[in-house]
Amino acid sequence: MFLQLNSSLTMMQKQNETLIKQISGLQEGIAVLTQQRFGRKTEKLSEMPGQLSLTFDPADAINEAEAITDGGIPEEPEMETVIIRRKSKTKGKREADLSGMETIIEPTITIPEERLLELFPKGYHRLPDEVYKDLEYQPAKFVVHEHHIAVYAGNGDTGVVRADRPERLLKNSILTPSLAAAIFEEKYVDHSPYNRIEASFKCRDANISRQNMAGWMIYIYDRYLRPMEREFHRELLKSRLIHCDETPFRMPDNGRGPTSRDYMWVYHTCERYGSPPIFIYDYQPTRKAENPRNFLDGYEGILMTDGYQVYHTLAGERPDELKVAGCWAHAKRKFAEIVKSAGAKTAGGTIADKANRRIAAIYHVDNMYKESSLEERLDNRKNSVKPLVDEYFTWLKSLQGSPEIDQSSKTAKAIHYSINQEPYLRLFLTDAMIPLDNNDAERSIRAFCIGKKNWQIIDSKQGAKASAMYYSIAETVKANGLKPHEYFQYVLEQMLLHLDDKPEDYISDLVPWSDKLPKSCKKRSK
Repeated sequence: MFLQLNSSLTMMQKQNETLIKQISGLQEGIAVLTQQRFGRKTEKLSEMPGQLSLTFDPADAINEAEAITDGGIPEEPEMETVIIRRKSKTKGKREADLSGMETIIEPTITIPEERLLELFPKGYHRLPDEVYKDLEYQPAKFVVHEHHIAVYAGNGDTGVVRADRPERLLKNSILTPSLAAAIFEEKYVDHSPYNRIEASFKCRDANISRQNMAGWMIYIYDRYLRPMEREFHRELLKSRLIHCDETPFRMPDNGRGPTSRDYMWVYHTCERYGSPPIFIYDYQPTRKAENPRNFLDGYEGILMTDGYQVYHTLAGERPDELKVAGCWAHAKRKFAEIVKSAGAKTAGGTIADKANRRIAAIYHVDNMYKESSLEERLDNRKNSVKPLVDEYFTWLKSLQGSPEIDQSSKTAKAIHYSINQEPYLRLFLTDAMIPLDNNDAERSIRAFCIGKKNWQIIDSKQGAKASAMYYSIAETVKANGLKPHEYFQYVLEQMLLHLDDKPEDYISDLVPWSDKLPKSCKKRSK
């Protein structure tokens, strides 16, 4: 009898321990979900300088003015800080720096002669003027251009002849390159929805419907921008490393039902990868491997991605041509979410906290050589970073399957993710050019995400493909230090001059990284 009771007690204790672990795992999951929904987004550890930090907090957008002046209202900015220069101020450079901005010299403010004689009975002489400057903002305005085309009729009913009309962007349309550039900048650079652009235009006495604007942008893409799209793609595939990411959105008429998703993929590179900064957004109706497979056909190099299996599948198909580098930010984020959800005091000393700090140390030691040469950075990775990486994975593997951890908990899943991604997370140790994370691509896709609830143009495949190209241009233009409005207007004006050119070799002179773009398209400082 005693043995039976003892056995029952032991069984109940084991069941109780199992239930406690399951409850702990559920509490952890609820805390993480609560943090994701209502908590701050930062992953910064204040006592660990130089580590990964994502500080975007959408809650601040509600009370933006209060949030950004929380430390007090700043002093009035000096004119020299408002006007952007190419380089830091040097002696004798001020006039050259200001030369590109329109300057109006106002009439000199003087003192009447009678008053001067009263102030200086013995006479006076004039000293150099005291000069100060202020900055005026002139809102955009619409100007109607009325074109007159001469028409001639021959005497004796011998026919009618008209002078040649200049080329127009769209047949029988009021659209001009400058107007198209204004819509492009508002929509794809500033992320304003079309209804807001429509309201803004009405405030300036221009009644242009959002449907007209959306239609114009689709037509311009179809008629003018496809050659540039191909040029973007060709140049991007020359890079040694490409960042990849994707995000879902819903398109009303995709033909697959109201709950199905379409996807916008982003690929981008930058100068440190042997290529100019290029961003390409690629609309696809699915998240299948065939999409990046087709886009990256013929590419040889490194893909910097998250842990999505599709990219690993591609690398497995072409192991001698493609390598996939894993994202340490994703591995860290899974532990950081647990730490944030529990709070610093409660989470201190937990497995999630220790893992979070181990990854932060990897970032810190690697970033110490961030500005060094590739040789020095690779040497640092082999001698200083690799031991930290080895210790991290050895420690995680010792915890895997531990009876102390509920295998359905967020902590167990975070451990499994890192171990599963180990070959890809280690790749950065072999090549100094490879970054530790894919945050560049995530920031790139964010530009698309900002306005995806406000679209009118993306209600069809045609509109989605057009928007993808406009986002590609907008982000690439910004990355290359160009003025979006001036650049887009210039491109359309030049394309009107080359409508009949075959082949389209002139396109290479119009891409955002071209050294043949005029100064008017370039910002004063990158």
